[in-house]
Amino acid sequence: MTGSEIPYFFGNDNLLVSLFLLAALGIAYVFVLNGGSIMQRLKNLFYHTGNSKPYNSQTHINRFCNIILYAQAVIFTSIIAFAAMMYEKGTSHIDSPHIYSCAYIAAATLFIIVKHIIYTSVNRILFSNQQAKEWDELYFFTIQIFGLLQLPLVTATLTTPHIPRSIFIGYIATTAFICLIMLITGCKKIIFRQNDRFLDIILYLCTLEILPIAVSVKAIHELNILITINC
Repeated sequence: MTGSEIPYFFGNDNLLVSLFLLAALGIAYVFVLNGGSIMQRLKNLFYHTGNSKPYNSQTHINRFCNIILYAQAVIFTSIIAFAAMMYEKGTSHIDSPHIYSCAYIAAATLFIIVKHIIYTSVNRILFSNQQAKEWDELYFFTIQIFGLLQLPLVTATLTTPHIPRSIFIGYIATTAFICLIMLITGCKKIIFRQNDRFLDIILYLCTLEILPIAVSVKAIHELNILITINC
């Protein structure tokens, strides 16, 4: 007699748990070295409204810590994407989970690289070099913050067999909204400084942010279908 298939649980996936622990240790290391700089960046963005340059020597994050922050963003968003796929399928059974994990990690890494190329190319054409540099720093800092904000949800995903779908989606939507507010605030401080340029901000973000994210969601959906067919 063949027993029933064992449901897949993220907490039993040694690869994801190992990556999560490495990312958590990396975050602790970053905050020991550059925690003050991270908090100062956020403070400058939201509270120092008269400061048109949110980055200075007090907000410097060294290169290695930046790499760690990108890595944790990739790992956490990959785990979230994997969990979202499980919700979409409506099943707790899955074959070859490591294929999904590696595919999502590769997709998240590619997303950051492509976004860097697009933003750098477009902003160097539309804005001054100083504005483009400051905006690049703010945008990719926002990606890093989005990854950090996923830490509680990722922890719950790895430790709780089932998170209600409404809570899962609501948390992602809330953190995405927070990062969108960061981008809008950054646009107003760095690029579109006049008070009547709100429509320009919306058009800019829709073109370079919301539309690419929609394309990425569609690409992940197609990736899920491809992996499912081949597994």
